[in-house]
Amino acid sequence: MAEYPPLSPAVALDRLWSERVRLLAAVERATGPTADGWTPAEHLAHVVAWQRRLLTWFADDAAGRPVVRPEPGWTFDQLDELNARDHEATRGISLGQARWVFDVAHEEVVALVRRMSWDDLNNPARYAWLGFEAAHTVAGNSFGHYREHAEWLGG
Repeated sequence: MAEYPPLSPAVALDRLWSERVRLLAAVERATGPTADGWTPAEHLAHVVAWQRRLLTWFADDAAGRPVVRPEPGWTFDQLDELNARDHEATRGISLGQARWVFDVAHEEVVALVRRMSWDDLNNPARYAWLGFEAAHTVAGNSFGHYREHAEWLGG
C-alpha cells in the first residue's frame, strides 16, 4: 500500500483534480494500447471499476450494511483475476463511453471527499473495517490510481 501522509480534504480534492487532468491528458495523447494490450479507454474503465468499489464501501458503511472488500466473492489475493474479469467486461469500450463513466464516477468521488472531515480521512478507528486510515483507500482508488494509469499511458 502506498504511504500517504495525513491528508486533508482540501489536499485530497486538489489531487483529485490535478491527477484527473494528468490522466485525461495521457489518455488523449496515447497512440494505442499499452504493453498489456489495454486501450486508453480500457484503462479509464478499470479506474472506474475501482472508483465504484470505493463508493460502494463508503455507501455500505453509511447505510449500516457490512462492508465487503474488494467485493462479495472476491479477496485481495485475487486482484489479478478480479482486474481481468473487469477488463473482459469492458474490453472494446469506446473512449467516449469510458470518458463519460469516468467523469460521473469522478464527480461522485469528489462528493464523497467533500463530505469527509480530517478525522474521517486520518483516524484509523473512524472506518475500523479498513484497518487503516481512509486516506489510503481514498487516494489509492482515486487520485493515486489516476497517477498510476497516467504513467502507464506515458503521461
